[in-house]
Amino acid sequence: MMNNAQQKANPQKLEQLVSLALQKVGVSRAEADLTANILVDADLRGIDSHGVINLYSYYIKGIQTGRINNKPEIKIVPGSPTTASVDGDNGLGFVISHKAMSETIRMAKEMGTGWTTVYNSNHCGAGAYYTLMAARENMIGILFSTGGSTVAGPGGKERMIGNNVIAFAAPGDKHGPFVLDMAPTMAIANKLHMLQWEGKSMPEGWAVDSEGRPITDPNVYFAEKGAVLPLGSTASHGVHKGFGLLLVADILTGLLSGDGGSMFRRKGAESHAFCALRIDAFPTGGGFGQLMDEMIGKLHAAPTVEGADSMKYPGEKENVTYRERSANGIPLKENVVKDLREMCGELELSMDSIWVN
Repeated sequence: MMNNAQQKANPQKLEQLVSLALQKVGVSRAEADLTANILVDADLRGIDSHGVINLYSYYIKGIQTGRINNKPEIKIVPGSPTTASVDGDNGLGFVISHKAMSETIRMAKEMGTGWTTVYNSNHCGAGAYYTLMAARENMIGILFSTGGSTVAGPGGKERMIGNNVIAFAAPGDKHGPFVLDMAPTMAIANKLHMLQWEGKSMPEGWAVDSEGRPITDPNVYFAEKGAVLPLGSTASHGVHKGFGLLLVADILTGLLSGDGGSMFRRKGAESHAFCALRIDAFPTGGGFGQLMDEMIGKLHAAPTVEGADSMKYPGEKENVTYRERSANGIPLKENVVKDLREMCGELELSMDSIWVN
């Protein structure tokens, strides 16, 4: 078992390092800066599975092997005044998704709502970033995204469907923003990697091996190409609900974009869908922020069992983590530091200056 002690990185200096690394493999300065901002934002929010942990192994190496296009020609094709489709030209998912959500918000500003489908894209990181783009414009933001096809269907014994993501953000007045960012599955691969690093087992019900038998050893999952289970895990615990949500994401991203989604991928690696709803476009939207605050107040005041903290709304923990890490630094696991050092050695970069003194 590897020692998993953590060092803390200065967020701004870490972001600069990420951008420089991407520029070294041919990404433009503007697109490298944007990608770095989104990656480090995930770490700031405590979504460590979607931050710089993926920089070298997925994005840098993906560009080096040609799996990811470092100079994409992203095309936005309008549909109706409130819909569009985006061909990402196999570029970095961050750049494609930022452009798509920006177009979605533009339509919502003009028409009250906007929907955009995306195909021929790649992994775009944490969905929270894009839905928060809408929330900052006093809109509700929604994202659906296909992920790697690592999930078995109910009763299945092999990987079939993507670990598809659903994200939602809404602004409040004094509290918030409310942010739900989740895959309706029991786990994702990076969480299993983290357990593997720490020599820990998975809880029962998270995954099955290639024969459909329950497993708790993450090493077996990776060695035998096991499959993650949909949220609920078993029929008695509502696995059909998690499975249904995975399919909804595939329908809105893959089928609506013409790609086919995680079970087909005709046009590219990953597909996404973005929605923005302008709150003041609704005749009843005037008191939305106040009602959001009242709802959160009810949650905070709700009685809880002995020893439990007060109830939190989705996104509250991440909002607190963002402030704390912005002030004190981002803790990086030793395995992540090892990856970054290897990357820096290959790209002739130094990471000595990123650490918090």
